[in-house]
Amino acid sequence: MVMRLLLKPLPASWPAPARPPGLRGLLARLRDLAAAVRRHEDVHERLRRAATQALVWQAYQQTLAEQERQRRRPAAFAQAWKNHLTALLAADTVEITGRPAITAADRDPDLAWSLYAAVSRARAEAIARAAATPSRPRHVADSPASWYEFTIAAEDHPLGRVQYTVCQPCGVGLLRGISFPLEWQFCGLGTLALRELETRHPSLTWYTTDQYEHARSFYERYRNRSTSPWTDEPQPCPHV
Repeated sequence: MVMRLLLKPLPASWPAPARPPGLRGLLARLRDLAAAVRRHEDVHERLRRAATQALVWQAYQQTLAEQERQRRRPAAFAQAWKNHLTALLAADTVEITGRPAITAADRDPDLAWSLYAAVSRARAEAIARAAATPSRPRHVADSPASWYEFTIAAEDHPLGRVQYTVCQPCGVGLLRGISFPLEWQFCGLGTLALRELETRHPSLTWYTTDQYEHARSFYERYRNRSTSPWTDEPQPCPHV
């Protein structure tokens, strides 16, 4: 949804400020507006919209580039993005790789802030509506251990993936990995995934594979809050 608004061509008219009914409503509104664009639309206006969209995208990318180090929660991420966009709109000329320099005459500040608001709202709604899909078998082996995966998604838009193995005879679960693109990290979705894992497979002792340093600290914090047993022992059981 975020990529749809920031990378696809914008319609000639922008949705009214009224809040649409969720992500599907916003997408439907965009489709309706795109269908109503005039055939002989002014070329300069198309270029102006595209340049404005590129500025909003550039500010978003600048914020993402800082995310691994800053680890901003959603509200702080939105504010940092706003700050970057403010700076770009205030600049006389903005250089963006792969396109001509964007001057003040090439952009539409009102459209920029409208687009920022729409994408920020879509991002916040995606986080609020995020839920886990059913677990599905990923690998079948001649062993008591079973491999599964599920996704964390918002209205059928995947945000991240969880892979794990369960050995019921040994009472063991192995979390093989949680993967979220950088834009969906530090949004509480990893915690949502682990809680879902515990709910689906209660009474297991959980292990994790080797993780990067920031992931290890995340799991350590979660273990301290969880009511399920988690361990940092290296070997779950012979079947895993």
